[in-house]
Amino acid sequence: MLSRIKFPRTTGMILAGGRVGELSVLTLERPKSALPFAGHFRIIDFPLSNMAHAGITNVGILSQYRPASLIDHVGVGESWDFIGLDRGAKILPPYHAAEAMDWYRGNADAVLQNLVYLRELDTQIALIVSGDHVYSMDYRKLIYEHLERGADLTIAFKSIQEPDRRFGYGVLGPDGALERYEEKPTAPPSDLVSLTVYVFNIDPLEAVLSRMREHDSIEFGRDVIPAMMADYRVCGHVFDGYWAYSRTVDGYYDAHRDLLDGVIDIESWDVRTNNNDNSLVRQTPPIFRAGSVIEDSLISEGCMIAGTVRGSVLGPGVHVAAGATVEASILYQGVDVGAETQIRTAIVDKRVRLGRGVRIGLDAAPPTAPGDVNVSQKGIALVGKDAHLADETVIPQSGLVAPAGQTQRGAQGGR
Repeated sequence: MLSRIKFPRTTGMILAGGRVGELSVLTLERPKSALPFAGHFRIIDFPLSNMAHAGITNVGILSQYRPASLIDHVGVGESWDFIGLDRGAKILPPYHAAEAMDWYRGNADAVLQNLVYLRELDTQIALIVSGDHVYSMDYRKLIYEHLERGADLTIAFKSIQEPDRRFGYGVLGPDGALERYEEKPTAPPSDLVSLTVYVFNIDPLEAVLSRMREHDSIEFGRDVIPAMMADYRVCGHVFDGYWAYSRTVDGYYDAHRDLLDGVIDIESWDVRTNNNDNSLVRQTPPIFRAGSVIEDSLISEGCMIAGTVRGSVLGPGVHVAAGATVEASILYQGVDVGAETQIRTAIVDKRVRLGRGVRIGLDAAPPTAPGDVNVSQKGIALVGKDAHLADETVIPQSGLVAPAGQTQRGAQGGR
């Protein structure tokens, strides 16, 4: 039924965000929305695919932190059917003024700086979503409910039982109206967490943002939602599907475990990615050598496995030599695992070379010192992209290796 309804002209905006410290070495050189997922996908593929399935044909992607990987991945939007007459996917960097560049001063300021983009497309409804969440949502249901309730803003919420101060929380009335909203509260007023999925009527959005033009920073949760509640009708939509937040190492890791457990079904969700990106997708099937063991794992194109892989996700072109073991880990594109190397509960970024007899994530973490930051409560070890670990290097649980880092034979890594 929804496919036959003619909705007001809707433009999508994806908050592709920047780097977050919680993801440590994984986002030193890429925005969090560009993180690989399930082998050759990227996190941003989920909102892009949701937009495409909803029939939204114009999408602006708001990113300012090292956007090169996003630009390469999204391209002209062909993989999501965003090319053609009145179609497009466009990376929208911060506005360049005549004398200086105005960096985005928060996620809402990113939209404020691109109101012209929305107006040029004759936008009536702006669908603004975060680019770092893993989920499949029918945005048409959200927009339909927004119209039915006569809302000026509709926010998607999800019931989450464990309180988390990173989120905004809402209280909904029986008619779906948002009666109360608190951003990052010490004591949440409900279990309804904002998913950073917003449906705005364009005129109220422009009016509220324009009043905040002189603010030092503008955030949707802290600034825009309270202002909308004061002057306009704001409603909530409760989403009951799967949703994962990739802002932390542990959350990102757990989403991959959900993938292996079948909770996330990339195929049934019809998640699209850039299949023309030859740096990510290799057109050769994986090769399994005699004696290799594969259990409960996802093995991508171009992999060559001669060792043992259990409970892991391997990106395209990973090589695992004979005698090597990879367990409960995520390996990105082009990782080369040497003979007799053992990896457990680790995330290894792309093009990393591991020599013979390397140990990652097996040995107990060293005692913490004052000022140490533990990026993973699960003890996940992280190896940054293009690192080269010599033979017999040991990286303990919670250990970190910087991008392009190198070790000497037998080196002992730390935090």
